[in-house]
Amino acid sequence: MSAAVQDAAPRRTRRRWLTALLGVIVLAIAAMWVYAFGFAPRDGVNPVRDKAWSDAAETRCALASDQLTPLVFRTKITEENKAKDLPAFVAVLDRSYAIIHSMLDDVEHLPRASEKAQVLIPQWMTDYRIWEKDLKEWIEQLRAGTIAKFGVAVTDTGIPVNERINTFATENRILSCSTDLLTT
Repeated sequence: MSAAVQDAAPRRTRRRWLTALLGVIVLAIAAMWVYAFGFAPRDGVNPVRDKAWSDAAETRCALASDQLTPLVFRTKITEENKAKDLPAFVAVLDRSYAIIHSMLDDVEHLPRASEKAQVLIPQWMTDYRIWEKDLKEWIEQLRAGTIAKFGVAVTDTGIPVNERINTFATENRILSCSTDLLTT
């Protein structure tokens, strides 16, 4: 046998191993994508799986949202109009704060059936109380005559507290409890 024929056999064996290895890798990647798009759980980490609580919270938050709707203040407060319009704006915010505070008290006292609800709802309420405190501080700044934008606290993970509140509300289908709906 010639040297060329003897060299060809090991190359074919190596090529087969390489082809088989690449085939296995491609199949593994394809299987991963099939799992990701077809079989992986789609729930977030927040669903409490307590339909009675979610329904009651949504009902209570929707009532608060309906109460807040007529309180929308459409005048932009500037240095030029603040003497005239800022007190009216603060009065609207005071009424809005009272509605939101009452809503949070009611939602906080709703019965919780699932273990996950027992753990997650108090965490969500803590975030909401931080947001409520930020709202109260902003109202007090405005009452003192300082025009400022409403700012919210950032969590220890760097996420604004209202984002965590709204993610929880979305994942538990209580969209009326979103801070976006309560402050527009």
